[in-house]
Amino acid sequence: MSALRIFAALALLVVPAGFAQAQDVLRGQALAERWCANCHVVNQAATAGKSDGLPTFPALAARTDVTAATLKGAMTATHSRMPDFQLGARDQEDLAAYILSLRPK
Repeated sequence: MSALRIFAALALLVVPAGFAQAQDVLRGQALAERWCANCHVVNQAATAGKSDGLPTFPALAARTDVTAATLKGAMTATHSRMPDFQLGARDQEDLAAYILSLRPK
């Protein structure tokens, strides 16, 4: 485990929830790597997911019409190709925060 991840995990223990924005991105990254990377490219370093033709997270982040709300809407909608994950509100917020963190600066 990297020093950054250890620091982030420890920070969650002492930082009130309202101040955990950076940790939410890290949690979202962990969720993406665990659940989404089976099909999607979830980070800048990856070159392909297991299923062709699916949107990559960096490509989603680069779109100007993609917002946290549209991402959360996509996570709750039933998709023919997407498994029926039961993501809670926090999971959706953290995944959206992570995806938007990939937005080009």
